[in-house]
Amino acid sequence: MLEKKSLQLFHLLLSMNPKSYPLFIENVQMSERQFFYHLDKINYFLRQNQAPPISIAQKEIRIPEEVFDQWKTGRLNVLPKDFQFDEEERSYLLLIYTFIRKEPISNTHYQLLLNVSKNTATAAVRQANQFSKKFRVDIRYSRENGFHLKGQEEDKRNLTLKCISMFSSHPKKHEILRHLLLEHGYEDRFQLYESKLREIGASFGLTFIEERLSDFLYLLQMIHIRQRQKKWVQIHADTMEFLKKQEMYQVARAIQEELGESTDPQELAYLTMLLLGITLGNLSAVPSGILKTMTEKMINDFEKFACFQIQDKEKAVNTLFSHFKPAYYRMLYKIPITNPLLNEIKKEHATLFHLVTEVMKPIQEMLNIDIPEDEIGFLTLHFGALLEQNAMKEKPIQAIIVCPNGVSSSLMVETYLRSLFPSFRWITSISKEEFSKTDEDLYDIVFSTVPLQTEKPLFIVKPIMNEAEKKMLHHRVMEHLFKQPAPFPTPERLMKIIGKYAEIKEPEKLKDAITMELYGKTGGTTIRRIQPLLNELLTETMIQFETAVPDWKNAIAKAAEPLLKNGYIEPSYIEAMITNVEKMGPYFIIHPGIAIPHARPENGVNKLGMSFLKLKEPAYLLNEEKNAASVFICLAAIDNTTHLKALSQLTRLLGNKESLNRLLNVENTAELLALIDEYSTE
Repeated sequence: MLEKKSLQLFHLLLSMNPKSYPLFIENVQMSERQFFYHLDKINYFLRQNQAPPISIAQKEIRIPEEVFDQWKTGRLNVLPKDFQFDEEERSYLLLIYTFIRKEPISNTHYQLLLNVSKNTATAAVRQANQFSKKFRVDIRYSRENGFHLKGQEEDKRNLTLKCISMFSSHPKKHEILRHLLLEHGYEDRFQLYESKLREIGASFGLTFIEERLSDFLYLLQMIHIRQRQKKWVQIHADTMEFLKKQEMYQVARAIQEELGESTDPQELAYLTMLLLGITLGNLSAVPSGILKTMTEKMINDFEKFACFQIQDKEKAVNTLFSHFKPAYYRMLYKIPITNPLLNEIKKEHATLFHLVTEVMKPIQEMLNIDIPEDEIGFLTLHFGALLEQNAMKEKPIQAIIVCPNGVSSSLMVETYLRSLFPSFRWITSISKEEFSKTDEDLYDIVFSTVPLQTEKPLFIVKPIMNEAEKKMLHHRVMEHLFKQPAPFPTPERLMKIIGKYAEIKEPEKLKDAITMELYGKTGGTTIRRIQPLLNELLTETMIQFETAVPDWKNAIAKAAEPLLKNGYIEPSYIEAMITNVEKMGPYFIIHPGIAIPHARPENGVNKLGMSFLKLKEPAYLLNEEKNAASVFICLAAIDNTTHLKALSQLTRLLGNKESLNRLLNVENTAELLALIDEYSTE
């Protein structure tokens, strides 16, 4: 059987058709031992299917044409019976299988489904039960009914949707879910449902989120199975009344009528909830002005927390709105999703993730809803793209980006690709379906987050790439397009040269050191790189305590004085901060009594720095009492990102009531430095 990582490697090899073995394992971040372990598994599978093996000769990967032919024609199908699922995946399979049962299920059914022993199947039931409890659903057993799900129908459906979404990043997601339907004797009608839904969507002017749509189509098939079994949802009367007034309710009705299924009002209401969470169209369950106001607040708060100004705010609001609108309905109606990038986002963009979490707290309180980390992760990609975007000059090579994972992922991918290849002319991120309809004459090269069938050069990319991965991608693209290497050596090439003339005792450590020298911190992205801690910026020489100042302008100038004296800023920077307040208001008051004056780097910043001023008598910005501030933390940022870690630590400090009170009442430098040190950790 092929385990998940072997299957993913097999999929990548056939999709990318790489030539250089060292370059390939460098790009996918896999060691030689790992690569050959999984390659052995793949070749065993190929031999079982009477296909020739994949070989490595003189550092070149050789994939026989017969393997490609069988893969493209579907003769080399990797069936679910050939998969080896991990413990978590078994739980999700078991829960979906149980949800659509049409006869009593025994442990034997689970053993056959998962291809495991009785004890392993029993353990899978226990683990599945632990997971299902998060959705207020239990797995029960009785002689009469066998294994079955106990709970409200709406909770069972949401649980099933979550389980379906957990296979989002699995290379054989469709085959697995189709297999579950076939195991119960049901027909997989995915293609029919997709065709009907796209027709109806077009007639209503809807745009679907591709990844959400795929999950919805499988859930819809299973909902119809439940409806035929008279398993109905019960929606609260107030929610029913609200949803029936929405245009999306008519979309739900059209879908059910077209597919010949129930038009029960409560079932239509539930489908309306789901549809609102997977569409970027103009239909809305609340006036769009309310959601747009919330989106604008998020952008404004992010500017305030991150202390930078978005250049094209209108575009930023519109882009974020397109993502936040469906996310709002998912959160409101507790419709689950899975963000397959969440762990990478929290690792690569830890500081930014925290800032976005802070930005979303007022929205969470305003709506009285919980915002899952999966949703915050996607929002983090949005804001990360805003930080890294740059205007690029367009030149001849036509490049297209295919990213079916939703607005957030596509925005991040598009941003870093434009940055890596500024001379390319780009076709904005499109879905897999849109790509299949696009004339090949319109583009020369394809970047995609998923495998595609195309005659043009195809490069598989990840929504999040660290600096080393970006350099490797640039190298591969330049080699392919211009038949010449990029103007920098790869770690693998340098290792090969060194190995010719010297004995390498610790090759992995040397390779890491070379990678560090060439690319910087191998695990870091632009946003994470070289970010000082709070106590590295707010040092003793940058702290002042005063009784009072004549007015708010003097307060800003006094707060910035240490930065000016030490050459961190020019006098023009102080003038810019004061001018900004006069034009835009006291935008940098981030908490009652606390202000973080700042302006754009080009207004006179020489070096990243922070300074602190504590007044016994507050200053009133624009001479208004409501704008009182006694703590001024002046920030001089050199770009949009380098100061984010320190700001994130300051945000944590302000988010703790005890620490906030200490800051507002601090009386000397020693007390302040001690407080800052508590939050200045990696």
